[in-house]
Amino acid sequence: MKSFYFLNLFSFLLFVTACNTTPSTKPEIKNKSIQTDKTVLTNPVSSKGYQLMKQKCFICHMEKPDSSKKSLMLAPPISRVLEHYKPSYPEKDQFIKAITTWVNNPKEENTLMPGAVRKFKLMPKLSYSSEDLSLIASTLYDMDFGAIDKPNKMTSAKLSLNQGKKWVVNEETKSIVHSISKRLEEFDSNTLKDYHQLGSAVFDSAKTILLDTSYTKETFDQLHLFFNNIEENIHLLIAAPNLDYAKEQKAILIKKFHRFNNYFE
Repeated sequence: MKSFYFLNLFSFLLFVTACNTTPSTKPEIKNKSIQTDKTVLTNPVSSKGYQLMKQKCFICHMEKPDSSKKSLMLAPPISRVLEHYKPSYPEKDQFIKAITTWVNNPKEENTLMPGAVRKFKLMPKLSYSSEDLSLIASTLYDMDFGAIDKPNKMTSAKLSLNQGKKWVVNEETKSIVHSISKRLEEFDSNTLKDYHQLGSAVFDSAKTILLDTSYTKETFDQLHLFFNNIEENIHLLIAAPNLDYAKEQKAILIKKFHRFNNYFE
């Protein structure tokens, strides 16, 4: 019975779907961290959706990162999923639909969290009722986890060379990075929707590198560090509230992708 729960509960909150849905504009983002709406629920812990989340998800998914329980993690914390998911699906109906679609048919190529997929593996399909899934997703959308620390090695570790030499990557990876850089540099538009789509396209291309199983150990860790530093700006571009902010994020991404050749060859 325990293994059955681990199999089912491991799956829900990886819900990492394709980010091709174009988000609508949001109020101005005043800092560099992804903003999410404050909680709508007056007491989410007492809601039916939260109780379902507790029954079906919390055995494998912690609410927030807890460094003291790092060795017990079987899937990303729920708060981390919200951080990745809500910028791509800012409207509640989009959010609920995307999560439900993912849980019913998870696919690696649709993930919003490729690093998590590599670490925890892809979840199996679930047979939860559409009503339960909708309640869980609705509750997650409304939750406010407050300030969340990031107690993992990605926050303290820094990109480094391999004993003074660059890390060796395959030709496909170099081609993908070159293509992304060229696309960012040549992109020109005065339509916010186009910038949102650009962010989604960059993310979809970049994540294929992290999903490449030929990279292991130190090489994968360095690639993960590189893209971890870029990921937030991609999400900010996807959810940019206005053209000036979108152009700023595009400029930042161009500079960050240029650093790839400093560490990889």
